[in-house]
Amino acid sequence: TPATIPAPAATPPAKLPPDFSLPANLAQLRAYYLSDIDLLRDYVPGKVSYVESPERRLGCFDKPGFRFTLLDLPGAGSIRHLWCTFQPGKGDHRVDFYLDGATTPTLSGTMAELIAHAQNDPVVPAPGFIGRNYAYNLFTPINFTRGARIVIETIDPVWILFYQIDYRTHVFSAPPDVKLAAAPAPRRRETARVTIPAGETATVLAATGPAVLRRWTLRPDIPLADHRQLDLALRYDGRPDDAVAATLGDFFGPFRSAALDTDPATGARNCHLPAPFAKSVQIRLHNRTRAAITVDAEAELEPLAAWDGTRSYFHARGQTTSPTPGYRQHQVLYLRGRGHWLGQALYNTGHDHGGGDFAVIDAEGTRPAFLHGINGEDYFTFAWFGQGANHPYAVAHTNVEGRVRFHFENPYPFRESFSLYWGVYPNFTTRSVAYWYQDTPADTTIADADNPLNTEWDCFGPIRLPLDTKHEVAADWFNALPAVADLDAGKTFRCEMIEESFTRGWAKQLSIGPVVELTYLGRHGTRVKIESELGGMGHAMLARRKFDSPTARTARIQFSHDDPIRVLVNGAEVYRGGTHAGFATVEFPVAFIAGKNEITVQLLNRYNVNFNWAAFAWRELPA
Repeated sequence: TPATIPAPAATPPAKLPPDFSLPANLAQLRAYYLSDIDLLRDYVPGKVSYVESPERRLGCFDKPGFRFTLLDLPGAGSIRHLWCTFQPGKGDHRVDFYLDGATTPTLSGTMAELIAHAQNDPVVPAPGFIGRNYAYNLFTPINFTRGARIVIETIDPVWILFYQIDYRTHVFSAPPDVKLAAAPAPRRRETARVTIPAGETATVLAATGPAVLRRWTLRPDIPLADHRQLDLALRYDGRPDDAVAATLGDFFGPFRSAALDTDPATGARNCHLPAPFAKSVQIRLHNRTRAAITVDAEAELEPLAAWDGTRSYFHARGQTTSPTPGYRQHQVLYLRGRGHWLGQALYNTGHDHGGGDFAVIDAEGTRPAFLHGINGEDYFTFAWFGQGANHPYAVAHTNVEGRVRFHFENPYPFRESFSLYWGVYPNFTTRSVAYWYQDTPADTTIADADNPLNTEWDCFGPIRLPLDTKHEVAADWFNALPAVADLDAGKTFRCEMIEESFTRGWAKQLSIGPVVELTYLGRHGTRVKIESELGGMGHAMLARRKFDSPTARTARIQFSHDDPIRVLVNGAEVYRGGTHAGFATVEFPVAFIAGKNEITVQLLNRYNVNFNWAAFAWRELPA
């Protein structure tokens, strides 16, 4: 690859009308991205989420030549997706890639230049594009064996710059980037017509294996608007539990894409995500309408010679939070086991500034991974509330009608557990459907209310701390937090973001497994004012938990964080950590007394590459 990328011939218009039509190369996209999406993977996914501006980083982005390192990874891996946005006419920047120890850029160019080069010399289908509202997306994989560093440099003064980078490290096994063309395997076709009385459940299609369900289509004889009154379920290998459980309307949404294709002319719902099974599959519908319905069903099955350990079962789960509480996020998925997360459909989230994706992988293991995005529209590969289709990765209608995102470029493997939550403002009825693959046909999901690892914490904040001329806070910032005793006495204190404030005492918050999430504590109480109210500029928060220990004992704690943090147990400091470029996991001993114990965590939300994510993970290791 040349070190300097040629400039594109033209700059795209700032806004294009929404386009939900299917691309001409749809068969190519499906053949490439869906052919082996069910194969189990083994690597560690990572994510950078970064936002900066002259207002937030004084004296830096308001002049050319400012350099900042977005990513610095040792070892082998692959950069899978770069997304960024900035306002046209308000500055530009260059991206320099230093791969495998290089001291001069291996690859360099503006995002527009990099995307143009990828389109002219594609390594993968849909290698990159500039979407509506200046959403810059580069999906060409950039592989490295001894390390990768990404540095951005301002060419002109930049008003505001957003970045998200998805990557993978510790690559033990993954389908190759370059896939060899192969003759399509022979398929058999199954059809059925079933009538389902009101209030009843029926199997609309069944097949035996081993085989892969390559495509299946359902066509109920009721309008698309009524499909949320039909409950879809898939069961594998004779199991009594549902691997897929969602309303038909939410599972497919209004989307026309490589994976899910709703045909409004015929009412047909087409799923192209492969669903392998060892013994059998049943597609079931429960009819919650007031009258009988008739469903035409069709499937294409690819027989397998044998079932082996490389394949996994397709799963999906619909969930609803009603109403959303604000600083407690909407659960998209929590499960135990091994597999890989593929994506989600999301409905009725309201305004998305300040609400985005929050994934924790293997939180109960020794090597947890934490992936957090910026804002909702950015997760879906768009920007500034763009609409349309970025095939094959995402389709966005509206926050109410629905948006869908598939991580075909970088599914998230997990070995022990996976959770994904979504930040939402209060008083919405938010719905989602999670799509993933797992090595078992069983349902291993756990509802938020039923997770035994969720524990209640008292939380407070955020309070805004003064910054010096270098935009830094004082070393003893934790002394600005109110005393726990005063909060216990019922006192309230002023909390503030940038221009908005409110008063608060303790707020109750449930952990998400071992993770305590404080990011949305302020956003629950404020009317977010575009970017300026998203925090991250020296805000301190507090979390406290009490528990009883039957005996005096010494425990070993696994603790993860990315911001400056201080941990006290029964009033004594047991750990203090600084800022990390991404989450770091440490272990330390803690002496608990017999009877009542108190854990206090003081947290400062600071600049790093997990934009505005204020959280920590506390896990007591098995004795």
